[in-house]
Amino acid sequence: MNSNISRKATREKTIKGAAYLKAAIWKIDRFAIHDGPGIRTNIYFKGCPLSCLWCSNPEGQLQGDELGFSVNKCTGCGLCFNVCPRGAIKTQDGTPLLDFEKCDLCEKCIEVCSPGALYIYGGYYALSQIMDIAERDRHIYRRSGGGITCTGGEPLIQTKFVQQLLARCHEVGIHTVVETCGCISRNKFINSLPNIDWLFFDLKHISNDRHRELTGKDNVIILDNLRTASKVLSEAGKTLVIRQVVVPGLNDEDNIATLARLVSELPHVDMIELLPYHNYGMHKYQTLGRNYQLNYLALPSTDKLKKYKEIIENYGITCKIGGL
Repeated sequence: MNSNISRKATREKTIKGAAYLKAAIWKIDRFAIHDGPGIRTNIYFKGCPLSCLWCSNPEGQLQGDELGFSVNKCTGCGLCFNVCPRGAIKTQDGTPLLDFEKCDLCEKCIEVCSPGALYIYGGYYALSQIMDIAERDRHIYRRSGGGITCTGGEPLIQTKFVQQLLARCHEVGIHTVVETCGCISRNKFINSLPNIDWLFFDLKHISNDRHRELTGKDNVIILDNLRTASKVLSEAGKTLVIRQVVVPGLNDEDNIATLARLVSELPHVDMIELLPYHNYGMHKYQTLGRNYQLNYLALPSTDKLKKYKEIIENYGITCKIGGL
């Protein structure tokens, strides 16, 4: 058995057994400005039910800890090779070669890696720890209209923890944002909505077959949850923004028009935000020992993005292009 998977299963069992105590989180980004109003604290939850080919945060896909290796930081000292008890590290021309399948995350290599080329993606936080971080920035939230954003990965798969975090934020007057792919059971999704002030709903592709091909899952439950979110948040006076990634060759004008028609039939959506594909996260795949499958793609042109924006606005929907 893959030892990483075994460790992952153990950690997930721990999380599910005490979901209200700990959450798997791979990054906390204070002073964020792009994922909701004002200045925010972004909490990046680990684990996602989708495996999007263009994912720029692959370190957020698995819920358990993962070993990362940045070859450009490595000095070739060989200490990691000497201490690895499972023979997961070999050297070639002075450069370590990692066998991620053999690694059991004992962290002995990390302890001797002075340049920080080896590290762990992930950590486990209690609700009180997250709230302590938020309390330090409450004055910034008040002045800027900011708050906490739960993103990922997919935050809502750690349902109990996120629901408690959102409820606690509301108790103390902190604005809440959740970014979700919507691939979660209907009951868990509905029960998470009451304490969400602003929802970013990330749509990957409107075609079910294409969605399955590009992400590993179909979009039936996703679109059902989108319809539910539109109705519930509209009635509560909350904000719903649909985010649609634009990947050259994977989206076309017909696809965007189909999306716009669907959204125009919903009770309420505040805006569609088009997110241009980028390859900023490509190097992360190497740090995790994975292959990036979209090396051949160019970035979407500004003219193409503006055309998509025009198509959406022709349906009476407010549209924004991220980064422009």
